[in-house]
Amino acid sequence: MSLIESLIETQEFATLPPVAAKVLALLENDNIDIRDISKVIEADASLTLKLLRVANSPLYATRTVINSIHQAIITLGLNRLTNIVLGVSIFSKFLMSSQKMAAELMERFWWHASCTGMVSKSLSVKTNRFYKENEFVGGLLHDIGKLAMLQYSARKYYQVVDMVNAGATDIEAEYEIFGVAHPQVGEEIAKLWKLPSELTTIIAHHTNPAEAPNFKELVAAVRVADLLCEVWGAGFYEGVRTLRLDTHPAWLTLVDNIVELQDLDVEVFTFELEQEFKKSSEFLNIISKEAS
Repeated sequence: MSLIESLIETQEFATLPPVAAKVLALLENDNIDIRDISKVIEADASLTLKLLRVANSPLYATRTVINSIHQAIITLGLNRLTNIVLGVSIFSKFLMSSQKMAAELMERFWWHASCTGMVSKSLSVKTNRFYKENEFVGGLLHDIGKLAMLQYSARKYYQVVDMVNAGATDIEAEYEIFGVAHPQVGEEIAKLWKLPSELTTIIAHHTNPAEAPNFKELVAAVRVADLLCEVWGAGFYEGVRTLRLDTHPAWLTLVDNIVELQDLDVEVFTFELEQEFKKSSEFLNIISKEAS
């Protein structure tokens, strides 16, 4: 068994949360009936409550209160709602199962994940891009490979943290300690779960969007959010200490794809994004609050 297989073939990572797996399976049918998807989701009361909280949160600013999954699909659209189901169900599963792990590391991990999702979403809104929530869910899940490493050996991941604090990048440290880096581990998890290609590409290529075989703009949007969260104090031991965004390859990839960004005042843009970033705790509160 390879190291990657050892890292991901645990009880937690072997399968997607049941509702997420069923929804993805239903979507393979071209003649999907949204009532079938509603039934599958609503069979999980806790997930349904969380999804409705997310749908009614400031993240989506809907004009009417959403009271059912069927209404959420009609209001937000099937693709968007499906991606939210994936993000919320996976996030919830691992947030709960990881609470017995090294508490400080896990707290930082989930804070970084939720912040990256929120900033990715805010960035897409500010640039008028419609990524069907792939940016939001991709932000939540981009570092899933790090979570697998943490669950495999928190002791070893503390060694990675020590190397990063001493000046290494996370990729360098992971190769040194684990013999593999988190994007590779995350890509294998995404393939195992049969996640949509957009999410798999984000997870596999978020550290270098230019190398992504497709969806470069989407991956670059998540990477920009990821980097901003690192320098805004919501990082997870990547080793980014300073950031000159206007010359960073991820930002330049965005600029190449979004003409409006070419004459943008990057400093003002990032200041406005930072104000949105400060709302990130709202999402984490929604997900961590159990149904009551």
